[in-house]
Amino acid sequence: MQFYSYYLQIRDLEKITINNYGRLFQQYAVDQWCKVEMQRLSFFNSEKGQKAIRADMYKNVYDAFKNDKSDMSNIGRRIILPSSFKGGPRNMHQLYQNAMALIRKYGKPDLFITFTCNINWREIQENLIAGEQAFNRPDVCARVFKLKFNELMDDIVKKKIFGKVISNIEVIEFQKRGLPHAHVLIILDKADKPKTVDDYDKLVSAEIPDKIQNPNLYETITKLNIHKPCSNKSACNENGRCTKRFPRKFTDHTYEDANGYPLYRRREKQKIKIGKNLIDNSWVVPYNPYLSTKYNAHINVEICTTVKACKYLYKYVYKGNDKIIHAVTDQFSKYINYFINMIS
Repeated sequence: MQFYSYYLQIRDLEKITINNYGRLFQQYAVDQWCKVEMQRLSFFNSEKGQKAIRADMYKNVYDAFKNDKSDMSNIGRRIILPSSFKGGPRNMHQLYQNAMALIRKYGKPDLFITFTCNINWREIQENLIAGEQAFNRPDVCARVFKLKFNELMDDIVKKKIFGKVISNIEVIEFQKRGLPHAHVLIILDKADKPKTVDDYDKLVSAEIPDKIQNPNLYETITKLNIHKPCSNKSACNENGRCTKRFPRKFTDHTYEDANGYPLYRRREKQKIKIGKNLIDNSWVVPYNPYLSTKYNAHINVEICTTVKACKYLYKYVYKGNDKIIHAVTDQFSKYINYFINMIS
């Protein structure tokens, strides 16, 4: 891992390197990551690795059969992945249990923030050569995002823009389209917790800002914080309904529903045209004006009002990667070989 990190580091912007080969570079990076991951898995698969983590102390298949007279010759060997293996089930479960322990000590989270990378950031565009696109440089996007995210956490924790933070957790993951984004859960000090709907309005807005008074914020929200109307092909469309519950209802005042979920102020105003769609306040993703203006990114800020949401939120941020099991059949292999022969 250290070798490939060194090998992929950019040292001369004017020199063409492996980083500038578009999708071939992405394929190379994925292949090297697979090698690193397989090396880690190979260690735990070896007898040395299993002894190092004391796998015999775990409950295994033998425990299920020790009082049975069944033949155990064909049971096979179970490999234990310890909690130190990043992304493994024990690792995710341990992080979730640690997060729930914070609730037991400090109470429910007060804010749930999602921060997504913006490929149009100046720092990313300045590090692309002529004709290069940001999605072909995940290394640049990831580095710039991490620097921006560190500054965001400094604003929240050290500069206390929401108040004194007594506990927080943060999880960075990658979307299916390749952009990194972070989930942050924040527990504020008792004196700074949002208690009334007026406090909610000071922290969160769900309306399109004024174009004349806040031109930068207007541009950010209209480009990055609008949930566009769902089509039949949209990922959030399920049986003709949006799973994200858009469009939301108009309301002149912020209030809480029967379950304690905050419904932010969304006044009915004149619609604006974004692309081919006419958009109003019912399609705005809740945001914090200060953070959106400063970072020019999709930053979704939500108020957590009830302890019922705790388990869902912590389960959500520690859900792990999407997984798929696939197999290449003999029939499929024949088609692949046929096309390879045609090309050659």
